[in-house]
Amino acid sequence: MAHKFIKEDISVSDKFIIKFSEMYIKQRSETRFGYNKIDESLLFQKHGFDSTQLKKVIKQNSVAEDLIREAGDTHKTVLTDIYRSDLGELLLTYYFEDKLPEDERFIIPHKNITNRELAAQPGRGLDAVGYRVDNDRIKLLIGEGKVSHQKTNPPSVVDYNSDSIFNTQTKFKNNRDILVNRLSDYSRNLTDEAAEKIGLVLLLLDFGRESEFDLVFGCALIRDVSCVKINEDYGKFYTQQTDFDPHHITFCILNFDKEIADTIDLFYEKVQELCRA
Repeated sequence: MAHKFIKEDISVSDKFIIKFSEMYIKQRSETRFGYNKIDESLLFQKHGFDSTQLKKVIKQNSVAEDLIREAGDTHKTVLTDIYRSDLGELLLTYYFEDKLPEDERFIIPHKNITNRELAAQPGRGLDAVGYRVDNDRIKLLIGEGKVSHQKTNPPSVVDYNSDSIFNTQTKFKNNRDILVNRLSDYSRNLTDEAAEKIGLVLLLLDFGRESEFDLVFGCALIRDVSCVKINEDYGKFYTQQTDFDPHHITFCILNFDKEIADTIDLFYEKVQELCRA
């Protein structure tokens, strides 16, 4: 499996905004219980409620209202913009689960967007962990995504920031203990099937048997037509590919045909509209 560098052009149409707004709300409000079980509760029935009402309240309170955007403030800082970072994570997971060729796709069993406790706080840690099984050999996805409209190529979030994609992925590649720690925490939220696969990789790592599985360092960079420049935006991942041997890089640039700031505003507005419906 060779390193892969891909560019996907994205039309920021009404269909795109609706699709990812609905996907976002679904992930943010996902529950571990089934609403159909709630409807069987005699206690709920006695008080005149049903699961539809509970679902609406949970949905509305799982999605943050952005008070700065609501006030019409155009000076939203990148670091505090949860809708910017969440759209990046949403597209990262969508790409590796649904857009790669079918035999190269990953199962990402638990999304950070779902797991984040506070609706108004950006997620931290690994952006995505996934797996697929090829002939009884597990390939583990370590996913990291960033959004940048910076006119520099590559933007700082790829190579230069302390939390850049390159620095973050290099840390996981070179420090087994950090990866074991993150996967241990992540595994606690998994179903039996997913825990079997990711738990096996965790044990192989812990016992120093890295040759028995493959790591895929999955990267997604969100750009737009005003700033993207292929192949320069891949940065050190392209010029220093061998740093990640014997593992593999899959780096995708997702390129909007509308400026990033405008796209995120449209995404936010649609999410809020759907939550109020």
